Amino acid sequence: MSLSHDPETDELSSGCTLLYGQYKIERHLIDGGFGMTYLARDSLDRMVVLKECFPSTICRRINGEVRPRKPSYQEQYQSVIRNFLREALRLARFEHTNIVKVHQVFQENNTAYIAMDYVDGMDLLSMLDLDPGRLTDTLLHKMLSDTLNALGYVHDFGMLHRDISPDNLLLDKDNNLTLIDFGAAREDARRQTRALSAVLSVKDGYSPHEFYYTDGSQDPSSDIYSVGATFYHLITGKAPPDCQKRLAAISSGQPDPCKMLVKGAWSFDRVFLAAIDKALSVSQKERFQCVEHWLDLLASCKVEVTPDPVAPAPVVKRENVTEAQAVATVELAPDLAQVISSLVQDTNSNLEQGQPAITRQHAEEVEDTPPEAPLVDMFGTPIKDLKAWQREQDKACKQDRAGKQDKACKRNVAKKGGTKEATAHGHDAEEPSSGLSRVFRTFSKRRRRAPSMAQT
Repeated sequence: MSLSHDPETDELSSGCTLLYGQYKIERHLIDGGFGMTYLARDSLDRMVVLKECFPSTICRRINGEVRPRKPSYQEQYQSVIRNFLREALRLARFEHTNIVKVHQVFQENNTAYIAMDYVDGMDLLSMLDLDPGRLTDTLLHKMLSDTLNALGYVHDFGMLHRDISPDNLLLDKDNNLTLIDFGAAREDARRQTRALSAVLSVKDGYSPHEFYYTDGSQDPSSDIYSVGATFYHLITGKAPPDCQKRLAAISSGQPDPCKMLVKGAWSFDRVFLAAIDKALSVSQKERFQCVEHWLDLLASCKVEVTPDPVAPAPVVKRENVTEAQAVATVELAPDLAQVISSLVQDTNSNLEQGQPAITRQHAEEVEDTPPEAPLVDMFGTPIKDLKAWQREQDKACKQDRAGKQDKACKRNVAKKGGTKEATAHGHDAEEPSSGLSRVFRTFSKRRRRAPSMAQT
């Protein structure tokens, strides 16, 4: 045997061996009212959990051995060890998927030890702090059912667990729940004389008021209270008020400081919440008297299945969205989808194809412009093609001018100085002709400039 310990905490140090080297302490895990828990490795190199009987209120460690703090505690201390061993031997016979498996029970260092399975998981108290999102409504419903089934199995052996709380429920990676820490478990709960009465392990918020009294009547409803308090904590995020304070308030005519879950805005089924409220009744008679009654009620609760995480929808550019993609974007109830489809069809049937805003504005401006008056010549004849009409007028002027020049040449033969006269007559004839052409050209240019000036 190789033992060493921390004199300040009384914990066994890493590397200590027990039972002739069969178990080697790896590290200290946690302290409880009745003992210390260690992670150890057995002779087959398997990880196990060792529970050491160590009621710290009446004992201490001296040179590796556990001794009563006072001589007057000797008888009480020995009674604790006897009960610890007796209950450990009974626990070793437990075969339940939700109860930790006991491998071995032995005595050493003037105390007793239990070697049990190492559950690679996280206790619910730690999970509530580190990974609260994992505790979905569906999982909480399953865990409550598993806890009650395990507790009913224990009660069938005539035992009470007496220490149910979030830190004594482990959840592994596959969401399998395991009830641990039976250090406070007791046999023959109705017996009035109990060796453990003076060192009862109570937890404020989780223990019913009868656990605080040495002569309190304890039965399965006492464990049921602790289960209710545990799941109250998992739902609200905090433990319910101390049962002693609740009892004092009710006895003095004050309201119960524990708020009922069924009156809160929780997402659970009302029956599910009301059952937890009933389990948390201060009066033992008002609680469930056995776990079977709670399980029957739990089976009637509606459980909302938590959906699996949905992958984000792909981002599609608006201009590239097809009708099929638009329909697939949102899944609607058939009736609602039909109504929306009808509304879209009715709306679209009264629509005309749209135009850009600039085009519409330009069209409105063009429609507001008064129509131009038709172009006519000096005799009122319509001119359909202005350029063609101008070419005809120029050709006629040239022919007229050529004829007059020919006549002038003939007169020059008869008269001297006919050249000047012919030239003068030709000039006079050209002016009207060319002047008329210039008038029409000017008129045409003004009409072409008119629309642009109006737009300006």
